Amino acid sequence: MRKLDGFKCLFIVLLTIFGTISSVVAQQSSLQTEMEISGIVKDATGEPVLGAAIIVKNTTIGTTTDLNGKFTLRVPKKSQLDVSFIGMTTAEVKVTDKTFYEIILKDESFALDEVVAIGYGTQSRATVTSGVVSVKKGELLSSVSASPLNNLQGKVAGLDIRQTTGQPGAQPVVLIRGGSTDPSKDTPLFVIDGVLRDNMNGINQEDIESMEVLKDAASAAIYGAKAANGIILITTKQGSSKDGKATINASYRLGIERIRTHYPFSNAEDYLYASRLAGARGINDANVTGRLEGGAYPYSTGNINYKNGSLTGYGYSRFTTEYMDDLVNNMGQSYVDDLLGNQGYQTMKDPYSGKTLIFKDNNYQKDVLFQTGLTHNYDVNASGGNDRANYYVSLGYIDAEGMVLGTGYDRFSLTANGNYKLQDHISLSVGLKHSTIANKSTDPENSGTSTLDRSSRYPTTFRLYYDDGTPGIGESGGSPRNRLHELYYQDITDKAYRNTFQLGLDWEIIEGLHFKPSASYYMQENIYRFFEKYNDFNKGRKTLERHDQRKQIMADAVFTYDKKFKKNTINALLGMNYTKNDNYFLKGTGSEAPTDYIPTLAPTKPTEQRTTSTLEKEILVGFFTRVNYDYDRRYLLTASLRYDGASQFAEDHKFALFPAFSGGWNMHYEEWFPKQIASRLKLRASWGQTGNNKLSYSNTQREYASYLYGGNPGVLNSVLANNSLVWETTSNVDYGFDTGFLNNRIEFSFTGYNKLTSDRLYDKSLPAQTGFSSIKANLGVVQNKGIELSLTARPLSGGPVSWDITATFAMNRTYMKELPDNGRDKNRVQGGLIWDTKSGTYIEAGGLAEGERIGGRWGYKYLGVYDTDEAAALAPEDTKVSGSKIGKNKVAGDAIWADMDGNGVIDDKDIVFIGWANPDKKGALINTLGYKGFTFRFVVDYALGHSIANVWRCRANANARNAIVTTTDVTNGNIWWSQGDAATAKYPRYDVASDWDNGYRNHMRTIAYAGMNSNGNADNTAYYSKGDYLCFREISLSYDLPRSICSKLKMQGISLTAGANNLGYITAFDGLNPEQYDGQETGEYFIPIQFNFGARLTF
Repeated sequence: MRKLDGFKCLFIVLLTIFGTISSVVAQQSSLQTEMEISGIVKDATGEPVLGAAIIVKNTTIGTTTDLNGKFTLRVPKKSQLDVSFIGMTTAEVKVTDKTFYEIILKDESFALDEVVAIGYGTQSRATVTSGVVSVKKGELLSSVSASPLNNLQGKVAGLDIRQTTGQPGAQPVVLIRGGSTDPSKDTPLFVIDGVLRDNMNGINQEDIESMEVLKDAASAAIYGAKAANGIILITTKQGSSKDGKATINASYRLGIERIRTHYPFSNAEDYLYASRLAGARGINDANVTGRLEGGAYPYSTGNINYKNGSLTGYGYSRFTTEYMDDLVNNMGQSYVDDLLGNQGYQTMKDPYSGKTLIFKDNNYQKDVLFQTGLTHNYDVNASGGNDRANYYVSLGYIDAEGMVLGTGYDRFSLTANGNYKLQDHISLSVGLKHSTIANKSTDPENSGTSTLDRSSRYPTTFRLYYDDGTPGIGESGGSPRNRLHELYYQDITDKAYRNTFQLGLDWEIIEGLHFKPSASYYMQENIYRFFEKYNDFNKGRKTLERHDQRKQIMADAVFTYDKKFKKNTINALLGMNYTKNDNYFLKGTGSEAPTDYIPTLAPTKPTEQRTTSTLEKEILVGFFTRVNYDYDRRYLLTASLRYDGASQFAEDHKFALFPAFSGGWNMHYEEWFPKQIASRLKLRASWGQTGNNKLSYSNTQREYASYLYGGNPGVLNSVLANNSLVWETTSNVDYGFDTGFLNNRIEFSFTGYNKLTSDRLYDKSLPAQTGFSSIKANLGVVQNKGIELSLTARPLSGGPVSWDITATFAMNRTYMKELPDNGRDKNRVQGGLIWDTKSGTYIEAGGLAEGERIGGRWGYKYLGVYDTDEAAALAPEDTKVSGSKIGKNKVAGDAIWADMDGNGVIDDKDIVFIGWANPDKKGALINTLGYKGFTFRFVVDYALGHSIANVWRCRANANARNAIVTTTDVTNGNIWWSQGDAATAKYPRYDVASDWDNGYRNHMRTIAYAGMNSNGNADNTAYYSKGDYLCFREISLSYDLPRSICSKLKMQGISLTAGANNLGYITAFDGLNPEQYDGQETGEYFIPIQFNFGARLTF
């Protein structure tokens, strides 16, 4: 039941009296033309609405609903009722021959004319002419992820969320309308309650009231220098100015996550069989005995002779593989019996020697490295207020355990917002935010490990534990390394502290004219410590400490003026901004401490200690203005201007001007508009410019560092200055329309855009003779162009069952528009010559070139396998084979590579275009079904247009580094083993000695041309496949208990939720995760499947 204040009660009483009098008069005057009706008024959840007004349109006849939402009323036949309640959208009901009516009222949030946040203010959505999109609060809470942005994948057209890791708390790469030459640096600016941030790490999604995405330059230009890559505006919750009573919300959510699909790795027996069978052929290593019996590799015997410092003998060897007879003779029968009977060791017949092998399959990936992770999310907040003051206070804590052993994320957050009316025309706002974050991740700095790229693929015959119970090493103290060994010996602290304090004043000088000064202080502090205790593989006790501190002071002075006269409305803004950033970075390293008990730099050897520190300072001053005008909400115009000066640039280039203009036409307000066809139609267009000043002071003024000259201290120029650097500028043309049909039950939006980024700031490589690796420079023009579509339909509404559908689609492609003249065709940078089959000649390709799309992937064309030595002997000369195979004939099982130019030589001129690294089409389909208090959601999203190299499979089949576990390809017929297999084999021969280091490079191949190598050494069509996918992103069910039950429990509301996220994919990609944005899957922290359960109580 809804709470009623004094005004509402008086309103209801007056309506009741008025309705009664009207009914009596009507009965006496026209009994023959009237009828008595009754009914019930409910809200969207099916609960009765007390005090709803029922009025006969264009009359004074009316009544209100009683405590049960029911009403009775005499009305003229064939009349129309207007049913209304404060905070809900008025419903129109036609009176027919029925005598009973069930009427559903929706919350006003369904209304079209909502207010959205824009830069330095708000605006009615109906009059917005630029690219502003609101994100629904519910989308941010659709999973227990510590980063709410991960929940927005595909849900906002043009907002590209790239979740590149499943590490808890990791922030995704966020792009608005595509990146340019370096997407990781093209992320948008986050503005959180007016404070500028690089990301939203530390923000509790429970505290977010609204999120707007400013996609075009016209909407973002008001932020000038920071807005080149778009803006994400976040407004946190404020208190409500009701009756002074507090509202308290408490919630708990549980997340359970695990790896969705394991690698298709072989078990230990299949790995040993394939490895020793391949090794016996001696193709890549003629020293068969040394390779298979020398104890150097996970498939080798000879481990009884192992010795490394204090680690001696089989029980302390790296690998468990051994001949049974040798082990019995060396360690005794009882020792071996214990291994087989109690410790899970196995035996098998060796295909190489015919002897019995003993080994342990440690099931490393499934039983050790990957686990089921639990996330606990606790939140409590209180809000309240009256007409003079209001407040909102929130506490949140999330404890997230990752699905990879030893990973996690803890965050404590505090948010406090208050608004106080000091005088009738002066109000004060105060905001405080704090978060403490603790990260636990893989591959700590200074460790040399690569847990997920290498250790996850390590053969499972390595020893998990030594005989004394301590963890085994794996291969080495670097990588690949046993994760248990890492966690046992490493002591790591990785914490971050974020604090924001802000003050704001709103002084209404005269009616409509406001002065709004504000100030904020933001500090981010990161503390990182690493210490590795003494062990036989890392004896130096490496120590690292790092302390980073970033401080930001902001001050804004803004005048706003709002005036409406007749049908004209003007909203004007004039202001200035001052932003100062001070950064301090301190780093110290050391080693060779005498003890494990003091994990700091203090006890390390003085001659091994190194300490460095860096100071950075940046100042930005901006002046800005904006005017919004509309005539009768029909004709819409907006103009803005920002003038920024940044300290990083040289004196002659410090300031830049960023203008923007937009216009719109609400055609549905025209008298001639055919509303029987469309409910509304708005045309809009905009143009604007924004800037980017992402460079350091040293890029234009140079930087110096200490240096030893012949043992004597000196100073060295460490960063080469470029004082001719100018602002990177993005110009954006945006056009589109928004329309609605069937009383806006169907809404459609279309946007097209063309974005040009000129004078792109990048690091230009320099010749080694200069003494510098690079210099910051301006590079040409990058173009992003595309379209965005959004369709929302409400097939069912107004009754007990509701059904909302939202579909989004976005297409974006990035091109190199202009490059500095360099004498090459299209002024190409990097790339090289390839054979073009269409023209029958060599052409330049790859790298960056004018008019060409960015992000192409190239490789050798794989045609199959030579089935016999005779056929292989006729193969073209292959310039890519490793040193020992140069000049040697190929043999059966080797790959057939296409000789594109037919010159009898396989080289980089024979590579072909394979596909694109990034998808150019993305979208989502969101279904929401409601029935009374139940809400069911089903969300899918998709990406199209990219190709992915399966690098981990390629490296496994090539046995790169001689120590990668085989995949099921070696047993399921995908790998060529003997003559006759070529007809069905998917991949070339498997060799136990690394095919990259010792062989014909049948699997791993690379391209020498700069800008064309994927860096995964899988540059061939055998391991590329289409990355198009349809992801089943979310399925959830929530239930809001009836208010009647809640009131009996002395509560305002109770909500229960359950759901699952990242359920799986439909895709042609043969890897584990098609959500790749660099054209390769190397083996990473995969996005887990997550199950969520939660409860929310409102008091």
